[in-house]
Amino acid sequence: MSEQPDEIARPLKRAKKRNALKHGVYSRDIMLPGESFRGYDALAAELDEEWAPEGPTERSLVERLVGLYWRKQRLDRYERSKLKQRVDQIRDYNEVSRDRQNLKNWGMKLGQAESIEAVEEILSQLSPYYVELITEAVPREAQDAAAWGPAIGAYFSDFELNDQLEGPAQFIAIVNPDLIENDMARSDRVDEAIDRTIKRLMQVKTAKQIFPNMRNAKAEPKWINVPALAGPSEQANEKEQNVELLGKVEVFAKPSPSWPSVPVDYNKAILRIT
Repeated sequence: MSEQPDEIARPLKRAKKRNALKHGVYSRDIMLPGESFRGYDALAAELDEEWAPEGPTERSLVERLVGLYWRKQRLDRYERSKLKQRVDQIRDYNEVSRDRQNLKNWGMKLGQAESIEAVEEILSQLSPYYVELITEAVPREAQDAAAWGPAIGAYFSDFELNDQLEGPAQFIAIVNPDLIENDMARSDRVDEAIDRTIKRLMQVKTAKQIFPNMRNAKAEPKWINVPALAGPSEQANEKEQNVELLGKVEVFAKPSPSWPSVPVDYNKAILRIT
């Protein structure tokens, strides 16, 4: 048999090892953003060291345990990511509300400017971000020189302002009790599956300790010695039964002096068994 080149043998070994690390529906090949094979392998190594599985049954249970713990960690990351996303949304909402309020205030000042120079003087006090928003909303080229400032003021005066969410209002907007209950229910179901798997694994290990030769045991026929029953032997019992039966036999054909001297036919005797 020819030897495989190293560049061919190594990928085959890596592929074989990769297939061996798969574990049912929770395949280690499925990684989400923020997850890594290194983290999964580290978790698998820790649980393998903790439980030291022996045999296919224990290995299967430990692999399932790895998948459940990985799913538990994934749910925790999901909850944290979702909460952070909600915090960012509220923060963006408040930032937009502040920007709209600031633009409306500056729009009132720009509306009082009577010349292009006066408008440019006010714009020089603003951030480039605000200047870009104002000039895109009310371009200078579309207005007369003296009407640019009032046009800007009229545009931003129509802005509708929203109250910013601060303090308790911000906390209430971020926290959703219904979502928290759903997250807790999902987490509890995973915890229950982990508990069942650990219980099953402990049962298997306990059974192997109670029956250490269970894996190597072979079914062998065994003779069962039935102890002799106390009392008379079988022949004595049969003799007693015959004597008892004979005691219950009545022969009604008794010989009479007037009868002929013939032998009695015991075949015609009447047996009355009481």
